Amino acid sequence: MARDCRAAQKMGMNTIAAAVTWELLEPSEGSYSFEQTDMLIRTARQHGLHLVVLWFGTWKNGNSHYVPGWVKRDHRRFWWAAAADGTPVRSLSPHCKATWEADCAAFVALCRHITETDRDNTVIAIQIENEPGLIGTMRDYSEAATALYQAPVPNEVAALAEGSGSWEDVYGFYAPEFFTAYAVARYIDALAEAARAVTALPFYVNAWLQEMHNQVPGVDYPSGGAVTRTFALFKKATPHVEALAPDIYLQEYRTVEALHQTYSSMENPYYLPETLYSELAMVNAIRGVVEYGLCGVHVFGLDMMLDEQENLRPIARGAAAAMQILRSMQPLIEKDQGTPRLIAVGQYDGASEQYIDFGDRIGSVRFKKDLGDWMKKSASGLDALLGKPAPIRGMGLIWYNGTDEFYLAGTGWRLMLFPKADSVAATSAAHSDDFLNQRSQAFLTVEEGQFDENGVFCPRFRRNGDEADYGFGVEPENGVLHVVMDTAF
Repeated sequence: MARDCRAAQKMGMNTIAAAVTWELLEPSEGSYSFEQTDMLIRTARQHGLHLVVLWFGTWKNGNSHYVPGWVKRDHRRFWWAAAADGTPVRSLSPHCKATWEADCAAFVALCRHITETDRDNTVIAIQIENEPGLIGTMRDYSEAATALYQAPVPNEVAALAEGSGSWEDVYGFYAPEFFTAYAVARYIDALAEAARAVTALPFYVNAWLQEMHNQVPGVDYPSGGAVTRTFALFKKATPHVEALAPDIYLQEYRTVEALHQTYSSMENPYYLPETLYSELAMVNAIRGVVEYGLCGVHVFGLDMMLDEQENLRPIARGAAAAMQILRSMQPLIEKDQGTPRLIAVGQYDGASEQYIDFGDRIGSVRFKKDLGDWMKKSASGLDALLGKPAPIRGMGLIWYNGTDEFYLAGTGWRLMLFPKADSVAATSAAHSDDFLNQRSQAFLTVEEGQFDENGVFCPRFRRNGDEADYGFGVEPENGVLHVVMDTAF
């Protein structure tokens, strides 16, 4: 945990997520040990980080591997879900009341302990279960569960689906998945409702997504989770859970765009608890922050980001850059998220630039990775001379007040501005060529600096000279670039 906290610090993060497991919390029934919980809180606090507690209770990745041994051995009291051929799968049934009661007692004890001992609010949220659902079957085919499945759908389900009758009447092929999702959602919401009496911390549930392989529930992902298909039902069935959160390991643009849209809908606080640390995943995350209200980003696998000497590995460069970018622009994100003032910069495959219409100016973001040969040689030669690694995929943020002021943060790109007042100005000798245009920029000041704890920009360097000759360039080590234009020109 201490090593992971140091990795989080080096990545520029402010929060770490770590698991509390039921088997360690309650090694024998009714006897609780909070050593693991206290260690996580203490270590995060010592490193100046907030903590999100992940409750590995009944479910972890669609299985029940972290439940205590006394639960695993008592098959009569705690029944396991059965596949269609009667074979038990390694996931406890969401229909078993005894399982819920035992999980609930442990979860409430955990929440109460955090409330009583975490006086400085190191813990800021709790994940209830982990990627819940059933692996190996679409639903529990046990006799008790089948009786529930054959009954008419509950009224709230019928109202949402605008249909009535059996689960198969309403949902057809995916009826077993919706049946399981409703059971899992009600199971988790009851845990949240019981724990709400002892904690005010926000709860969320994460989801192993359906958008992979053949998209068969129970085979390609756990059946019964809050996936795209079941999102609306799961949301309606969990009024005591603040957020449903996707674990996004996919990177294809259209798929991620659809996920952004789904998990930011229905007034769901959009939170990304697990994603890759690749450059493309970070581009998608920054777009989520700017365009879909994403409020937090966690990358999976902090333990893999440091080498033996605890230096960041090359694979972590993209994630580290993204975290520093978001952190450097945090005051502006918190102030203007969801408004036209914030613009995401992201380099997708094949892109050498990104066009931005600022209204009174044309913006052309030039990515370092795909510049022309002349510029590429110039930039890479200078980087090599200074001992810098090759540029990574371009990403970042632009804030524009609509008249004269820009704040920029990012990596791997420069912003070129062109006048849009009239066609004559746009095609004049001073602006028709990149080289001349940038030397003719009517800026008052170009400053490099950072925001302080009160959100006030503090400049470190004035960059009015040849640092701006090829556009307004940004890199994480430069912090935030503040540009003020002269509107008289």
